[in-house]
Amino acid sequence: MSSRPPSRGYAYSLLATLLATVIQWPTVAWLQDTTRSALPLLVAGLLSVPYLVQLRNPWHPARPRFVAHLALGWWVTCLVFDLLLTPASLAVRAGLSPQVVWGVVGVFALASGVKSVLGEPRLRRREVRVEGLPPALDGYRIGQISDVHCGPEVSEQRVARWVARLNALEVDLMTVTGDLITHGASHVEAVARALGGLRAKDGVFACMGNHDYFTEPEHLVRELERHGLQVLRNQGVVVERGDARLYVAGVDDTWTSRNDLTRALARRPEGVPTVLLAHDPDLFPMAHARGVELTLSGHTHGGQLAVPGVRRLSLARILTSWTAGMYRRERSWLYVNLGAGTTGPPVRWGAPAELVVLTLRRA
Repeated sequence: MSSRPPSRGYAYSLLATLLATVIQWPTVAWLQDTTRSALPLLVAGLLSVPYLVQLRNPWHPARPRFVAHLALGWWVTCLVFDLLLTPASLAVRAGLSPQVVWGVVGVFALASGVKSVLGEPRLRRREVRVEGLPPALDGYRIGQISDVHCGPEVSEQRVARWVARLNALEVDLMTVTGDLITHGASHVEAVARALGGLRAKDGVFACMGNHDYFTEPEHLVRELERHGLQVLRNQGVVVERGDARLYVAGVDDTWTSRNDLTRALARRPEGVPTVLLAHDPDLFPMAHARGVELTLSGHTHGGQLAVPGVRRLSLARILTSWTAGMYRRERSWLYVNLGAGTTGPPVRWGAPAELVVLTLRRA
């Protein structure tokens, strides 16, 4: 994908500056009032300005990573402190020690800021009750990694660490649900090498995401398959475990209109439970209509910025109503993975990165 024109780059900088000012001002004003000094304003400027003057396109970073991490971590710290200002002030008025209250609030806000830029993916374990699941597949475990976005902010070494964490769980099937790179060809071989380390008893399967077409897609597919992944592009395969069978299918990218669910399910044996890899969760209603038992998606990142614990209140709602976690329609299930990496600003708050293991159970 080509870079945005300079005029749009300046618009990004202006918007980021306005947002940063709004976010920082309550915290900086409180600190200045408490310390009777202009030092908090100076610190805020030193942390923010280097990032803002280099920001021309948050999706094509050209700045040192630590500059972005310092600014974004500080802004999240300020945001959390802003949200806690009122309850903390009420606690002090109620008679609690100001030193204790503001100390706890400060430490919590700072820890939130550090975690938002340096946090590693958490491991999520979920169970899915599948109607018609053969007894031999009860307890069948599926690993999922999504939205790796290998690139300037996510190195091959980081992806390899995530791969090692999933491998340690010795799952039955491993799935990779798209957006493996950020853009361009520079990290195609790197992400293929890292993901090529994935291991599972019944194989490793992947589908394509929209960012995977921000490079030369055929080259990416060749590299992935050369390193042992099977990329499902509107196709499916039957996985056998003794006399039991599971149909694993994958659809191609929706943003470039390459998706074809009919083709992906064309060879599905009648009565065999289906696991569908679909990067875009907006395909779930179609999958439900076709009787797909479990759809695995990504794409949304949970918005990357969200109200913790309230999946409806996130930036992902701009894209879709299927923002994060588990959804159900009758006998069909959807899991929307929050993703392991980031795109745009390398920050997460309220939508932590994740690696997922789903265990199939008989309904």
